[in-house]
Amino acid sequence: MSFHQSVYFLKFMMFKKMSLVFLLLAFSLVSIAQDFAPVGAKWHYTYQDFLSSQAGYVLVESLKDTLVLGKNAKKIEQTLYFPNTNPLFLGINLIYSDSNRVYFYQYNKFNLLYDYNANQGDTIFVKEPYYNGGNGDTLIPLLVDSTKIETIGGVQKKVQYVTALEFSWFFGEKFIEGLGSNNYLLPNNAAADPSPGPFRCYEDSVFNYQIVVDCKELVTGIKETQQLFSQYQLQSTVYNEIKLPDIKGTIFIYDSNGNLLANEKIKPTIQVAFLKRGIYVVVLTSNEFQHRYRIIKL
Repeated sequence: MSFHQSVYFLKFMMFKKMSLVFLLLAFSLVSIAQDFAPVGAKWHYTYQDFLSSQAGYVLVESLKDTLVLGKNAKKIEQTLYFPNTNPLFLGINLIYSDSNRVYFYQYNKFNLLYDYNANQGDTIFVKEPYYNGGNGDTLIPLLVDSTKIETIGGVQKKVQYVTALEFSWFFGEKFIEGLGSNNYLLPNNAAADPSPGPFRCYEDSVFNYQIVVDCKELVTGIKETQQLFSQYQLQSTVYNEIKLPDIKGTIFIYDSNGNLLANEKIKPTIQVAFLKRGIYVVVLTSNEFQHRYRIIKL
């Protein structure tokens, strides 16, 4: 073999080796970028009832593939686990993903749920879920404040930080690619108490991510509940102001009909002298939690 032939042969072998490396990397990336809600995927979300001083969780599980309107969808089941009661079936949802977007089926069609292609400054419009006979006329606008690539469960994933521009619904403040919201998989009506959220855990056949020690924890007594939530408790009756915990987030105040009356950043004291006497729903949110309270304005 001549010198030139030897050089050519070495270059050819290096090219083959590099090609193999690129193929392996590409295969790895494809393996990670799997469909949303692969069969067997499970989410756990806290379910806190402040009136009963107990807490359980909602299990959301992807059960099977199904064909709906020509789309390869996933059948998603929701079940509530709560202390001293039998598991309660909450319903079935149909979800499919395509081109880094996630859609859910209601009102006889698939509607956008998550758009991971959206970047800073974009607005995502999500159709309101069924709630008290809603007819699906309402769109929930979500402004993407920023996006980051973060390590989630040991895997690099795109994360969107969002702000709701319509406050009758709460959908969390952080959307993780492949997992969904840091609150609940679907939007919650802000005046509904109790409702699922925040996020606890996610797992599928190749990926696991949890932010609590026990995904299936049930809080059965007042003492346990106080240990978990005393740092975020509010007074149940107020006059002219509400004293708030030292956290970063947003406070929303709603009347009993779900109408938004106040929306501002959390600070030590919020003035509420403008409220009439009555019962109100207060929602505290941050990137890590959402808590609801009922207060009486005197």
